[in-house]
Amino acid sequence: MKLRLKVFRYDPATGKEGYDTFELRCEEGMTFLSALQKIKEEMDPTLTFRHFCRAGICGTCTVYINSFPKLACREQVLPYALTGKEVVLEPLDKFPVIKDLAVDHDSVILKLKEFRSWIQDFKGDVRIPPEISLRVEKAADCILCSACQSYCPQVLEEDYAGPLIFAKIYRFLEDPRETCKDIRLTDAVREGRLYHCLSCNKCNNVCPKEVEPATLIRELMTYIRGDGEENS
Repeated sequence: MKLRLKVFRYDPATGKEGYDTFELRCEEGMTFLSALQKIKEEMDPTLTFRHFCRAGICGTCTVYINSFPKLACREQVLPYALTGKEVVLEPLDKFPVIKDLAVDHDSVILKLKEFRSWIQDFKGDVRIPPEISLRVEKAADCILCSACQSYCPQVLEEDYAGPLIFAKIYRFLEDPRETCKDIRLTDAVREGRLYHCLSCNKCNNVCPKEVEPATLIRELMTYIRGDGEENS
């Protein structure tokens, strides 16, 4: 069975962009990452893409497959090959393209620093109850793949933090070791523009780890109302 891939190409040296089409045999168990590696090894060594763990844990290999963000290392090619249609691979939307399918994630890293995405002023030995651990675990499952950030229409607003960042903020609000919850709430509302969320659930639909950022955003809003904070 043949698989036709139409792959986005961008050369930073010339500024030229377009698409190249590759045809390869679909093998049992082949993922899109395997297909990209096969193209690079046997057809075009200049093809550029990101990958690392190859186990759906690092989030590095996220690309658009037919306009939908997916982990290339987890997405199987067989269902696509069975349709007989050409499959389009593109880099993540809303991120600067470095080369071909590789994009610059610095904007997410800078936002994580801006919102201080780590436990602050932790002191002492704090036991986390099982029920709290389950709530923290859901948000902590985020692998920073940026699928949600890329697919969210509201991140076009420059000051909007985005679903990935809000999921991180929720994770620390639930953690009993966190001592700066009021500051996090203020940052989420004022600096992150929490209430600018469109509630479209697109981030929920694309998260490969089922973190459900949109659900956590609504939980954040409920948390704020419960604390008597003003909406903004």
